[in-house]
Amino acid sequence: MTHAGVRATGSAMGSAFLIGAGGLGVAAAEALALGGVARLTAADPDEVALSNLHRQACYTLDDVGRPKAERLGAYLASLRSDLVFTPLPLRLKSVEALVAAAAGHDILLDGSDNAATRFAANDAALALGIPLVHGAALGLRGQVMTILPGITACLRCLFESPPEAEGPVCRDAGVLGPLAGEIGWRMGLEGIKLLRGEGRGLPSVGRMTTVDLNRGRRRVVEVGRRPDCLCQNTGS
Repeated sequence: MTHAGVRATGSAMGSAFLIGAGGLGVAAAEALALGGVARLTAADPDEVALSNLHRQACYTLDDVGRPKAERLGAYLASLRSDLVFTPLPLRLKSVEALVAAAAGHDILLDGSDNAATRFAANDAALALGIPLVHGAALGLRGQVMTILPGITACLRCLFESPPEAEGPVCRDAGVLGPLAGEIGWRMGLEGIKLLRGEGRGLPSVGRMTTVDLNRGRRRVVEVGRRPDCLCQNTGS
């Protein structure tokens, strides 16, 4: 593997580790499965709730009360019988836990809904030297950014550290279902291109793609590397 992506082998290609089987995660997983990923691991400790269904399109009323990661696997199996899927019903919030769980995967995708996990995913990807596709959505706004360790800016170049007080999260502030679908699919598409070895040409490599459905705007903003950031001395 190189930081530009992973070469496809045979009819399926590479492996991806996904954090979160919520609105972003299920859309990203569907895109990855349909795009040909060979192996996918999804980590999520939660069970499907009735309030999830408007933005987590792979789940049905019959899934309410059942583990999300397990039900996501069942849905993906209906799309791709040859996909190797591993559900992890775990809450992975520390860098060490994420490094241990994601080791051996080609790319990492983060669809979590809190700052602590996002920064842990950032640092785990840097430690492993694998690309990270970051996604976030709240209300009518979302963002996607692809991080190539040792090459592009990372989350710490933008924000340095997680906020002392956690801001609003999806379960409290809500997110429009179609927005979760768009951000998740964008994440999955970026993952597919990484696995095809097309990483450097992705719209969100070294940039933050933002979506504002309230104004109907989609923008791509250049993100520079911070000279004293951890990512400056990470990667090959």
